[in-house]
Amino acid sequence: MNENRDKDFERHHTLLIVDDDEINGDILSSFFEAEFNIMRAFNGKDALDLLKQNNDVIDLVLLDIFMPVMDGFEVLKARQKDSDLRKVPFVIMTSEREIEKECLVIGANDFIKKPYDNPEIIIARVKRMIELYEDRSIIKEVKKDKLTDLYSLEFFKKFAHQFDILEENSPKDILSINIAKFHLVNELYGHHYGDIVLINIATYLKSYITKVTKGIACRMDADEFVVYCLHHDDYSEFIKGIIKAINNPGIHVHVGIYPNVDKDLDKDIAIGRVISVQQSIKEDLNKVSALYDEKAQNKAFFEEELINCFDEAIEKKQFHVFYQPKYSIQGERNVLSSAEALIRWIHPKHGMISPGIFIPLFEENGLIQKLDNYVFNEVARQQAEWFKKYHFYLPISVNVSRVDIYNPDLEKEIIEAVDKYNIPHDKYYIEITESAFSENIQEVIDLTVSLKNKGFLIEIDDFGSGYSSLSALTELTFDVVKIDGSFIRKIDRNEKNKDIVKMILDLCKRLKVLSVAEGVENEEYYHFLKDNGCDIIQGYYFSKPLPVDDFNKLIEKELDYER
Repeated sequence: MNENRDKDFERHHTLLIVDDDEINGDILSSFFEAEFNIMRAFNGKDALDLLKQNNDVIDLVLLDIFMPVMDGFEVLKARQKDSDLRKVPFVIMTSEREIEKECLVIGANDFIKKPYDNPEIIIARVKRMIELYEDRSIIKEVKKDKLTDLYSLEFFKKFAHQFDILEENSPKDILSINIAKFHLVNELYGHHYGDIVLINIATYLKSYITKVTKGIACRMDADEFVVYCLHHDDYSEFIKGIIKAINNPGIHVHVGIYPNVDKDLDKDIAIGRVISVQQSIKEDLNKVSALYDEKAQNKAFFEEELINCFDEAIEKKQFHVFYQPKYSIQGERNVLSSAEALIRWIHPKHGMISPGIFIPLFEENGLIQKLDNYVFNEVARQQAEWFKKYHFYLPISVNVSRVDIYNPDLEKEIIEAVDKYNIPHDKYYIEITESAFSENIQEVIDLTVSLKNKGFLIEIDDFGSGYSSLSALTELTFDVVKIDGSFIRKIDRNEKNKDIVKMILDLCKRLKVLSVAEGVENEEYYHFLKDNGCDIIQGYYFSKPLPVDDFNKLIEKELDYER
């Protein structure tokens, strides 16, 4: 460990040596120049000027006391009055022991004895002083979550590094705590009650890591908590404590446990792994905890592999856009009216990789923005090819991820892709999932209004899958509502499910927007939707998503009908 810490110092830290005796300064410089950047000053006034100009760069000051113009005492007194200068440690160089007390009183941090007879000790003391100040700086920069008073994720990771040093020989675990379907808690009990639940969990975690074990906890996301602590073989009492803190049998919690974490493993990776194993049970309300095991580890390694080969996959066009046709069903015959673009990854090693695997993964780490931009361009290019071959523009819907909403260049990327291939804007549908506008309503409003003004058509995807659908309809500008497939697949179960779909279709008519039903798999669904006025359907009843060559056959079949 010490060897690694020494390497970290190489040319990353800067010393300011302040001494009017040029020979003394040269001697000190020779000690440190192999590992540090060196700055020099020959009196206190020049030293203060350099410090004020380079406060963010200088990591430590080696200060002589007796100098012309301004001596070391005056420099220390000036430092006491300046909060920025107090962030930098000052080590006094002196041969007079009697002045040490006076220097300590006015802010000196350490002393180096003249003459300089042991360079290794001097270098080690300087490094240690910098480390202590950097550690203290981390603590001063703590940002806590306002609601729960737990540490932020960024500080959590910094403290975890310090914790590894302090408890070097002790095995440690990472825990992930998540409330199942937390949005329902807010919907059923109100946001104030939801906040109380989060505060109670945080209070328990703080108590646990002070009274039961050593460690640190953070609130990572809305209802996501992470704990890094000394290893325990059994967390049953810990889980009981969380359930007791929640104090509501209707609220379920899931805990992921990653025991004996390798301290050298990047904390982001470790956190990702424990969250992954916790999410593996998120749909099972009968299961409270999950342990990170070999299977989960293999999954994590696979995900890392996918992330690492993402850029190559983009470059070599391993991502293929498939198209699922949409049919208008209210005329004399069913007419191919448009399609939805769906991404598929045909990997040279793993074959066809399900989008259910890589899309959530890329949403987590931000790569989805680059992938979606790739899709924007591929779709527009394909529309241009179809126009060249068939002499008409087939409308295509492209999905905008909830993560894309945070991309300040999203609108620019869409317009550049479409205009590059001269595609009419009204032939390019922008599908925005309900989860996106439920999380970022104002950003989505601004985006959709702007795109709508530029001629694009806006489609609300997965309508009804969340709990903000009706609210969104009152605020968003849109042209199409796509009913979530989960509703369609339930219409044969009971009359209530049918009534819900009828209500949505009637609402679309009243709002004068197109209705699209996805997930239509059989003739019963088809006739129900047609009889109740659904405009367009897509699903396996007509076709699965198709590669371009197969989709061309559908277009040619449609053109034959028209002839």
